Amino acid sequence: MQMIIGGRKTSSRDGKTIDVINPANNKKLDTIPMATEEDVNEAVVNAKEGQKEWAAIPLMDKEKIIQTFVRLLEERKREIITVCTRECGKHVATTIFEYNQTISVFPGYIEAAKRLDGQLLVPGSEPGHDGKTAQDLIMVTHEPLGTVAAIVPFNAPMLLYAYKVAPALAAGNAVIVKPPTDNPLTDILITELLLKAGVPGNALQIITGSGSKVGDWLLRNPGVDAVSMTGSTEVGVGIAGIMAKRLAPCVLELGGNDPFIVMPDADIDAAAARAWGSRKGNSGQICISSKRFIVHNSVKEAFTQKLLELVKGIEVGYDDNIEEIMDEAFSHTDRTNAKGEKMGALISEKAAEQVEEQVQKTIDQGAKLECGGRREGAFYWPTVLSGVTKDMDVVKNMEIFGPVWPIIGFDTMDEAIEIANASDFGLSGCVMTKDWKLGMHVARNVQSGGMVVNGSSVYRNQMQPFGGQKMSGMGNEGLTTLHEMTKIKNIVLKGFLQ
Repeated sequence: MQMIIGGRKTSSRDGKTIDVINPANNKKLDTIPMATEEDVNEAVVNAKEGQKEWAAIPLMDKEKIIQTFVRLLEERKREIITVCTRECGKHVATTIFEYNQTISVFPGYIEAAKRLDGQLLVPGSEPGHDGKTAQDLIMVTHEPLGTVAAIVPFNAPMLLYAYKVAPALAAGNAVIVKPPTDNPLTDILITELLLKAGVPGNALQIITGSGSKVGDWLLRNPGVDAVSMTGSTEVGVGIAGIMAKRLAPCVLELGGNDPFIVMPDADIDAAAARAWGSRKGNSGQICISSKRFIVHNSVKEAFTQKLLELVKGIEVGYDDNIEEIMDEAFSHTDRTNAKGEKMGALISEKAAEQVEEQVQKTIDQGAKLECGGRREGAFYWPTVLSGVTKDMDVVKNMEIFGPVWPIIGFDTMDEAIEIANASDFGLSGCVMTKDWKLGMHVARNVQSGGMVVNGSSVYRNQMQPFGGQKMSGMGNEGLTTLHEMTKIKNIVLKGFLQ
């Protein structure tokens, strides 16, 4: 596939390409351009004109464009789901679930844009500099930021593309998308459909290539007015530093080491099932999946045994009979998962090797391997670790982005909260208890952007402001946070109310 600059599908200026590989079977799927700095600069210049063109289109006409896009997305959903499944190496049921969430994000942000109506201040409420404000009309308005760089991660390329591009477009910005290098094909297809639906070619562009090069060129270009990025904390800190030099805004959703706290009164069967489901989804590659299982010592053994029963039942592998599985899934309108779901590959063999190294490091520090601990290529078998103590790296800042369940014991509520807060991360978390007051106390005292009582940390409603605390990011995404993609302007009509 080619990238899209100025509405045209194009190769890089020097003709260099990158192979896109299915990590589950190492089959080459396609190639993408490795963009040059000149390609990036051209896109930024285009975006300045494209933003003016897009902002001039009335919101009701933008809504029609998005409605057309949604129809096109539905017409091509089988192709899009197939491409995403293969380039991610995951089970098609996971992709179907992601698609079903994605399709409502764009209309949702258009609806939010209809309510981004600014404010009229009460005249004469305070004297002002000249002491005469009673007849002044003071309007607080929202304006587009300009050109937004949308940096999309590999783990949910379809949905997280939507959470970046949809609000930026709804607010009247131009967008330059930097898709994940490992699996960019789905994002290119979605961009093509948005352009076909009527988004101007200069207002939405997609540039492919190495993040360390293309992303850096993009962010250092002074024509980029803001960035929305999901990725690692290390990369996010670097981005924040670049943008800070020109005081440009960032929305950064970064790493997490999300706590799953099990109190002694919890329903152990339910807690184990939640822990199992939270971590196995997308092969553990979910930013808000539970990653530290903090369990009261009185129920730790029972929880561990129940969890082991569930984890050992997970089938690992990859099915390429995607059409057959889609037929089965789409025939049941009340289902999002397909029968016989397997846990697929990680995004690359390198990613699986990193998980392998992190597990081994934890074992070397004294943890016990209860099951799993096996890697084949990009596949990593579901792994449960017991005997994990709060001084180990995995309990603090070593985020394992894969299907691993480290179990840490505690004796008191305060100790559980202390362990949960020992990490520099603060994205999401959860607590299992029959005592709702206790659950609320824990939720209020764990330092994270979100806490779920009696459910897993994998919880994201499209309406909620979604973001992290501490080193897990800054800013929020969600249909209620469209103001993140705008800047405030005060307009005063002096003496207008005479």
